[in-house]
Amino acid sequence: MFLRALGLAFVFACSPVGLWAQTHDTDALTLRQAIATALAQSPRLRQSDDARQMSEIRAEQADSRFALKANPSLTSGTDAVGNPQRTFGLGVSKLLPTGADLVWNATSFRYGQFGEVRDTGYTLSVSQPLFRGFGASTAAERALTKRSIVTATRSASDARRQLIVNTAESYFAVLRQRRQLENANRVLDRARHLHVASDARARVGMATELDVLRADLLTARAESSAAMAQEQLESAGDALNVLLGRRLDEPLSIEETELSDEALDALELGPGSAVSGSDGADVAARLAQSAMSSRLDVIEAWDRVQDARKSESIARWNLLPATAFTMTYTQRGLGTPPSEDLFGPFLNGWRFGVTSSYSVDRSTERVAMATTNLAVRAAEQDARELEDRVRSEVRQALRAWQRGKATVDIQSKAVALAERQLRLSQLRYDRGVAGNFDVVDAENLLFQAETDLDAARVERALAGINLRKVAGLLDPSKFLP
Repeated sequence: MFLRALGLAFVFACSPVGLWAQTHDTDALTLRQAIATALAQSPRLRQSDDARQMSEIRAEQADSRFALKANPSLTSGTDAVGNPQRTFGLGVSKLLPTGADLVWNATSFRYGQFGEVRDTGYTLSVSQPLFRGFGASTAAERALTKRSIVTATRSASDARRQLIVNTAESYFAVLRQRRQLENANRVLDRARHLHVASDARARVGMATELDVLRADLLTARAESSAAMAQEQLESAGDALNVLLGRRLDEPLSIEETELSDEALDALELGPGSAVSGSDGADVAARLAQSAMSSRLDVIEAWDRVQDARKSESIARWNLLPATAFTMTYTQRGLGTPPSEDLFGPFLNGWRFGVTSSYSVDRSTERVAMATTNLAVRAAEQDARELEDRVRSEVRQALRAWQRGKATVDIQSKAVALAERQLRLSQLRYDRGVAGNFDVVDAENLLFQAETDLDAARVERALAGINLRKVAGLLDPSKFLP
């Protein structure tokens, strides 16, 4: 028995968890530091960050349609009878947000060898759509890509909020398993003392062999619980390292964290003043109102309603004929003597016109209009359903947080009763009034009560963090350096 206990202690001291315990006082990781590390380098944020960067790339591509474009051209050769011909041109164009096309073309050409014909000039033209939303259709793609950036940014922010909850959950799992290991080691120490006492009593006839066997069984169970708690602590530490973006072999130590409401409120992880008030319904309504105004998924849902309405407006404009106003100014014969200017008198000057086309078959436009009408109604319905779900989430999270306090109080009383029962059974056993059966039973009850109390405290803390998240009060920027 002594050798088995010594081996267990040696394994614990040499394990990563044992090394963690030795360095606990020097480089312990606080909960706030763990959250900051996760927000800075967790691999879980990679997908949302990549989506945001991709939306920015698409936005740059859409903006390039409205950039100034220049297209130079040069041709040189001969015609069918061998006359040389050379042409140089430069075209500059720009698409305006109103849908207008601005085009400036400058050309210079020479033709022939004997009696050479030459001309140089430029043309400036403007074409502005009139009836189809005055450029609304043209700017729709650009607006869509801008909205995709906003959507991706909000998704990334929501991912960071969820990461805070996941980090706290993993951090508390390590803390809980460490406390459970400490409880198991205390039970193991008491079981060893009970085994020694039972064996000594049995030798002098004050106890039976059954008492020794029960004490031996309690020691074996305590050793098994300690080994299992150690294994679970190592697994929880690995999970936290992965979540934080750290190497699995990197030493991990966490600081002993107080899980009270006041401590979490000081870290801005608890509901804090948002749940202050005597009326539970009033608190739920206040938290729901906060969620409606600050949760990004709710804001995004109503922005999608606006997007659907804009698409409906564009579809309505597209039912009108495609009509555009055009204006052109041409100047030819630059640098050419008036006697040789053959094209200037006919081409130079301003030209104005209106072009229009109308398709008899309007089925495509009518289908688009009906589709956008349905999209508007669907987006509005989705936004209302999301608000109802958010209110339900807030109420459920508040109930879980309130129930957690009651559970902690009950488990605290259970631990106090189990400790009292253990003291009484140990006293009866020491005085020879009873066997060690009651002691063994009380040890098991105390260990289970302490385990349940640690679990209740963790659940209460996580419920407070989740309540802050669903109410839209969790701000990732407050955890960054």
